[in-house]
Amino acid sequence: MGALLLAAESLAAAAGLWRVAGGAAREGAARRATARAHSLRRRCEGAATPALRDFSTAAELSPREWEIAQLAVHGHTGREIAGRCGLCVRTVDNALGRVYRKLGVHGRGGLGWVWVW
Repeated sequence: MGALLLAAESLAAAAGLWRVAGGAAREGAARRATARAHSLRRRCEGAATPALRDFSTAAELSPREWEIAQLAVHGHTGREIAGRCGLCVRTVDNALGRVYRKLGVHGRGGLGWVWVW
C-alpha cells in the first residue's frame, strides 16, 4: 500500500504543477494524472495524507461511471455494458463520454493508461 500511496501523492503533485503551467496539452496531462491518482488512492483503503487531503476531486467518477469505465477497460462493448447494468446503449455512451472528459482521454484506448486494475 505504501508504494501505491506514494505514487498517488506524486501524481497529485504532478497534476497540480501541470495545471499551474497552463495550456491545453498540460490540462489534459493534469486530468490524466488526477484520474490515475484517484484510481491509485482507491486501492489504498481510504488512506488520506496531507498531500491528498487538498487534492482536487474534479476527476472523481461517480460509482456508476466507475462501473461502466471498468467494464469498458475490460473489453466489453457498449451493448454488453448496457445489458449488464440494465441501461440503454445511449446511456452507456453518454456515461463513457463523461468519463473520457473527466479523465482527459479521447476514447477507450486512453482508459487503459489511467486505469489501475
